[in-house]
Amino acid sequence: MTGESKDTKENSSEYGTKLLTEQDEALQKDTWNETTDSKINKKEVYIKKCQDKQYSNALPNITNFEDIQQLVGTKGRWNLFLLLLCSYSSFDTAMYKLSYQFLGATPDHWCRFDSLLQANWTQEQIVSFAIPVNKKGKYESCLMYDRNYTRAVELGYQDATAALRDNPAVVPCHARDFNRSQYQSTLTTEFDLVCERRALYSSLNGAVQTGPIIACIVVGYIADRYGRRKVMLCCSVVSILSGLVAALSPLVEVYIFLMVVTLTGVTGLYISSFTLLMETCGRKERSSIGVLFVIPWSLGYMIVPGIAYLIRPWKWLLVALSLPSLPLLLNFWLLPESPRWLILQGKHKEALKVLKSAAMVNGKTLPSEERLLATMQLLQTKVSAEGKASVPKESVAKSKRRPAADRVVEVVKEYLVIVMVKELRGRAFIVFFCCADPYLYIFLGGLLELPSYLLLWPLTACLGRVKALLLLYLLCAIAILILALLMFFYPTAPIGILMLFSLSGKVAITMGFHLLWVFTVELFPTNYRSLATSQASLCARIGGVFSPYIIDLVGEVIVWAPSAVFCALSLLAAGLTIFLPETRGHNLLDVNTFHSTQTVKTSQRIHIRH
Repeated sequence: MTGESKDTKENSSEYGTKLLTEQDEALQKDTWNETTDSKINKKEVYIKKCQDKQYSNALPNITNFEDIQQLVGTKGRWNLFLLLLCSYSSFDTAMYKLSYQFLGATPDHWCRFDSLLQANWTQEQIVSFAIPVNKKGKYESCLMYDRNYTRAVELGYQDATAALRDNPAVVPCHARDFNRSQYQSTLTTEFDLVCERRALYSSLNGAVQTGPIIACIVVGYIADRYGRRKVMLCCSVVSILSGLVAALSPLVEVYIFLMVVTLTGVTGLYISSFTLLMETCGRKERSSIGVLFVIPWSLGYMIVPGIAYLIRPWKWLLVALSLPSLPLLLNFWLLPESPRWLILQGKHKEALKVLKSAAMVNGKTLPSEERLLATMQLLQTKVSAEGKASVPKESVAKSKRRPAADRVVEVVKEYLVIVMVKELRGRAFIVFFCCADPYLYIFLGGLLELPSYLLLWPLTACLGRVKALLLLYLLCAIAILILALLMFFYPTAPIGILMLFSLSGKVAITMGFHLLWVFTVELFPTNYRSLATSQASLCARIGGVFSPYIIDLVGEVIVWAPSAVFCALSLLAAGLTIFLPETRGHNLLDVNTFHSTQTVKTSQRIHIRH
């Protein structure tokens, strides 16, 4: 190494602070009476002069992180390997997110009579003698006749039926028998989550959604602060251990706690892996990579009912659904950190190590280490300078004179719609409330998601993000509306017709929800991309808490009501979507430039740098 190159390397680490100091002094000398456009241009010109002066060793054709990605390749074997590592978390997430359909399944049930069972009465005799029939001609699940069952045991079934022909009162019972022909044991049968304890069943499903809520609040910040890789590794270990231990739960409260921990880890893993993958792919590959990431979810979706069909006891079923998480432990040796995040954090040597490994696997030749390190320092400094200068001084001074509420609205108004739209997704099923075979229904749901995700690829390429999302929400609303009308006007409609509209709406809303993940990643900068994505998803998790109550409680009273509620929410989401900015074809943001555009003309409201 020559003396000149040594000096360049030693001075490069000090230049970031020097450039920011010089820039601040220069900008403070401005009168701030110029237009915003001239100030932005002046800042950019000044930064360019400093770059030309101090970073002659940097690569001249590298202007953003996408250019660095092009050096190592965006379609090579390393990118494919990273896709497989990250997308496996999508497969693992499906194991847990859909398991509640079988772990908490509610079979047919009726009041339990231990004295009659001990007297060797058959189940048919008990039901005909002790269980009243409702207006629909079906036996009640939670009510029984108030008879003298001790006397009935002494008489026997034939004599008791003849002797006790009075009109007894109907009273609730506090112990149940379950039809175990389909489900050998579930959480519902284990902890008696029916009748007067039915609210606890809804609370169980709602409490399980608390895990994703915690992940959305905490994991995003941790991933932006300590890195995507560390969060993925920690979440993997947490979800594996808690998922296996949950099978030993002696109480429903213990199960709820362990599943909250498990789903916190699973959701954190999903958020971090998706963010890491999107930060390492090129601009042109972002739509396709986003679709390929979620394909394993569909595969897991289809596998879950098969596992549940073969393994009926809920404890062994939970163990079987937890075992696919074990390969995640390989990430300790195989998973790299996001080079984009490393560069922004100033960890340039670690980023260089990742880039060299990627280039070697992809068969690419990189420039010298000195030039790459100087280029990384230049990009980090440039992003830091743009971040400090993203809010003009005049705008800041003006905002300080405004009421606090106005300043909050000024900051979040471009993001609020994303959060609100995500809330409307609710849960994975939205409530396409059908009485179909659950094994077949869930399998078909996963099967239909495969072509729907593949269709999302050309759909976003042709229509962009906003129009595609609007179309998907409208299709979902139409499908659910038809479903609700059929349930209201034609209660005896063939199950095949109900399933058709149910699955059609589900496919549309699922495509829209995944598109929102890609959308959110593109709208927020690297330094808080995970945080923004997780917090935007938080409202969807809150919707997931309330969905069980709408499905289980309201749906039992008015069968079409849940579909009507979610139809209205889908229409509201479609209306809100028109306020979102288009991001197709833009590079990922590395600095927040939304605030600076509030004083620029309307056509520049969403200022995304190329």
